[in-house]
Amino acid sequence: MSQKSNHPSAGRLICGMFFVIFFSLFAGIFIGFLIAPQSGRKFRESLKSWLNEMVERGKFTIEEAKVYGNEFLDKSRERVESFSSKIKSDLRE
Repeated sequence: MSQKSNHPSAGRLICGMFFVIFFSLFAGIFIGFLIAPQSGRKFRESLKSWLNEMVERGKFTIEEAKVYGNEFLDKSRERVESFSSKIKSDLRE
């Protein structure tokens, strides 16, 4: 007979740890925003500019990923065509 252990699996333990860390980090940031030494207007302006900067960085990263992806596809296509033509020539012989 097999006995089930009452101990959580390592995966569940790691997931739980990540949840606690993420929640603690989020709570710390939120509390920091609440007790920040800036006025509400200045805070909203700085938050808005920070968010706009993150959006611009995200757009740039997406465009960069598209360029790298297209380059990768072109190189892969060339290699596949080269390999395919090599196989075709070997089959003809």
